[in-house]
Amino acid sequence: MTDRIKCIECNNMILPQTAADNEGLCGQCNKIPPELRAEKSEYERRLANRSVFMPSGEECATSSIPNELLTAQWQLQPEYYAESNMDSVMAAVSAAQLQPEGNVFLVTINAGQFNLGFTERYGVCEYRNEESGEFRYAYSEANLREQVPAELHVCQACSCCGVGMLWYPSRYHMPREKAFSIIENVVANRRTQDVKWLETGDFTYTERGRG
Repeated sequence: MTDRIKCIECNNMILPQTAADNEGLCGQCNKIPPELRAEKSEYERRLANRSVFMPSGEECATSSIPNELLTAQWQLQPEYYAESNMDSVMAAVSAAQLQPEGNVFLVTINAGQFNLGFTERYGVCEYRNEESGEFRYAYSEANLREQVPAELHVCQACSCCGVGMLWYPSRYHMPREKAFSIIENVVANRRTQDVKWLETGDFTYTERGRG
């Protein structure tokens, strides 16, 4: 039996001939463009040294509060709440507070979106505006600086149907109560003094309970 060797990019064990043919890569990794393999390797490096659990200096430098968070009239996302009996934004927020996990999706007439995702212990507040190109998340001293447990990991869900898409990075997570206080302030057009709004980056490599 031929001894297999480890792919230089992942944990797949491959035949020596496969490694020789693909410069040490398995068949799957060989199909991935070099720039994407480099991105994944950099992410794995940051995960290993735990820097992924803190916003980088470049990320912190993007801090800015979107004007809509202080001035807009927020409404319920019409598709998501189409079959609900909610008659106001605060009714939806209050109902969500009674649930162990879920989402609150709000919109403005100017294409703004405010997404609150939460589990039993944590919440993530995300602001999006496709038209202006602003995509931000709420960050404070209370945000996690360690790996969020898989069972408490908040999923980024589709605001139209609530179907899960990606997993938010651990550093996006804050105590659930803090997240709900932020959405209450946003609805009232109040600034949450200790919160920065940082640009969201690419978090496609984050997995549930990892990243």
